[in-house]
Amino acid sequence: MRPKERVLMTINHEEPDQIPLDVWLSPEVSDQLTVLLNLTESQDPNALPKRLGHDLLKTGSFGVCDGFASIYHEERSIGANLYQDKFGIRWRKAVHGYGAYCEFAEHPLANLENYTHYSWPDPLIAERDGLEACAKLVATDGQQYAIMGSMPCTIFEACWYLRGLENFLVDIAANQDFAEELLDRFMHYALTVSKRLVELGVDILWWGDDIAEERGPLISPTHFRKLIKPRYATMVQEVRKVNRDIKIAFHTDGSIEWALDDLADMGFDILNPLQPDVNDVKGVKKRYGKRFTFWGNVDTRNVMSAGSCSDVIEEVKNVINTLSPGGGHIFCTNHGIQTTARVLDNVLALYWAFNQFNRYPVT
Repeated sequence: MRPKERVLMTINHEEPDQIPLDVWLSPEVSDQLTVLLNLTESQDPNALPKRLGHDLLKTGSFGVCDGFASIYHEERSIGANLYQDKFGIRWRKAVHGYGAYCEFAEHPLANLENYTHYSWPDPLIAERDGLEACAKLVATDGQQYAIMGSMPCTIFEACWYLRGLENFLVDIAANQDFAEELLDRFMHYALTVSKRLVELGVDILWWGDDIAEERGPLISPTHFRKLIKPRYATMVQEVRKVNRDIKIAFHTDGSIEWALDDLADMGFDILNPLQPDVNDVKGVKKRYGKRFTFWGNVDTRNVMSAGSCSDVIEEVKNVINTLSPGGGHIFCTNHGIQTTARVLDNVLALYWAFNQFNRYPVT
């Protein structure tokens, strides 16, 4: 069975020949595996996921989420350890013992006086290179693989990336007209790009905003339902005017059981990642297993970062046994696998275990 057929079957809550696979890897881990497998990504940027047996191929990230990659783009450097993306968000590289990550250095609209002079990027111009790469990806691999157009950090996160989280939450509470104007700006940006991705032939759109953290909602449920939910519902309706069969994934970290009915109401097909250490995964599968396809959810924070190979194998078996029966499950990690002392051993154990237990029927 082709990977594309496998993915679409499971989204339709059927059991294909085997569970579809996708794993998130930090750049450092990807580099180690590329060397280990003697691959040349300059000839094919998707050489690694293909070699590892992934069923999904993802475009590069569109919108503000692309800013996280700024530390890997020297052309974005504007000073010593300072990078600026197309939205004017500034980033810095934070180095740890095994690799690096990026963090915010400056939010361009932290001072509201900057708003009147802020220059909004034109979405189809700002994203031209990524859209051209998407067209090429669909042309070369769209028959064999499921292609996902990636635009996470879509509207809520986009707003606070420009304002700062505390500032934007205050806006929502005390300056709601402005908050709605900013949300509408990013809804328009995301919708413009998303419609083009659908026209280019992606099978799945990936949107997302972290609306929760480990202890509960990051934005009050009342404000979420008033401000965020109707905008996403509009976006879903609009992209389905372009292709009524487009599948749409939503990402949020954290404890999100409070929002599951809302996400279903909005029309999402796929939920990522259902963070395993703060949600009742078995209960959610039982209640929503015919409504959502779950895209996840191997524990990266504890098991993949610090567990033994045996721990990883047990985690893989548990995730498959919990989420895969009846279809509706794309096997994945719950976030990117970071570099630690155990990372390479544990990544190899993950892929080994998946290939041992990935066949239907799940037993």
